[in-house]
Amino acid sequence: MLSSQQVIEAFTHPESTASFTLHQWNDLVFVLRHEKLLARFYLLLKEQGKTKFLPYNVQRHCKNAEILAAKQRSVVLCETQALKQAIGNDTPFLLLLKGAAYTLRDNNAALGRVFSDIDVLVPKNVISKVESRLAIQGWLSKELDDYDEKYYRQWAHEIPPMQHGTRGTVLDLHHNLVPVVSGKGIDIKKFVEVTQREVNGVLTLNDAGMFYHSTIHLFFNDDYSSAFRDMTDLWLLVRDQDEDFYHKLFTLCSDFGFKKESVIALYLLQLRYDVTLPDWVSRFVEESVGKMSAWEVKLLSRVTEPKHGLLLSGQRNVLNALAEARGHVLKMPIHILVYHTAMKLLRAIIKMVFGKHFFTKPTQQ
Repeated sequence: MLSSQQVIEAFTHPESTASFTLHQWNDLVFVLRHEKLLARFYLLLKEQGKTKFLPYNVQRHCKNAEILAAKQRSVVLCETQALKQAIGNDTPFLLLLKGAAYTLRDNNAALGRVFSDIDVLVPKNVISKVESRLAIQGWLSKELDDYDEKYYRQWAHEIPPMQHGTRGTVLDLHHNLVPVVSGKGIDIKKFVEVTQREVNGVLTLNDAGMFYHSTIHLFFNDDYSSAFRDMTDLWLLVRDQDEDFYHKLFTLCSDFGFKKESVIALYLLQLRYDVTLPDWVSRFVEESVGKMSAWEVKLLSRVTEPKHGLLLSGQRNVLNALAEARGHVLKMPIHILVYHTAMKLLRAIIKMVFGKHFFTKPTQQ
């Protein structure tokens, strides 16, 4: 069986796969497909001229994944222009986040990136207007029960996901980087002013801003189902960066907070992905991590590894549960967390008794 570190090294040191058996290749394909990283792995090998390591059957799977990633890329670029036309006049800025932004920028992290949705950031004071405009253009709010609807509207940093009625594309419309209920929301207007970069009339973040936001999305969170993919995003974002990138990154941390998330990301990239940091950055990261809880750092190291039953370390259900609990504690004051947990438990019991649609809110028409 493969280990998680062997899967990571398939990205950082592709030559390590030259000694893989056919059984190991089979396992690697299953793991990478599960992690939505098969196209990225293949394109990295192509970029380095190392596809000769791939058995014929593995190449077929990889090429199919490459075709799917290319199709999704085209969809995202088309949807971006459609969004610009639909809501560009209704908001002071329209800024793409994460995967869609990587694709629009065509940077390292765009390589083989696949999506489940498109993340967009707009100011909170125009979000109702933007939502209404999108509804007119065929974007419908997904079906939610009344409690989840309230959670999004009052406590989250985004509104409920919207899906286009004919194209099927899912849109996550954000107004902050972290949930409002956390009390740690940042000044989005100021953040966009210092990090924005325009591409074809649509805004994205600059390199430091992308890395900064991605670390928050990963480590100030309760969902680690795509954590390995997100770590490879960070690895690609930091590749080929000069010292100015790190100065800008730590300036963002100083101005807006969330230094811990960036430090943990850099520590794990240095530890697990063989990223070479400037000496002063490496020293700062080591000193900062030394002041953190050892169990927390170890937990985050484990839950950001590849996850699959075919790997030696398996699914790590207990660790994932601990990471989820940690994320909830970060995002909610304790009194709200207790209330939220009790409500979710009570409603789950009621759904078991009366059916899963007992609380369902009708889909927006």
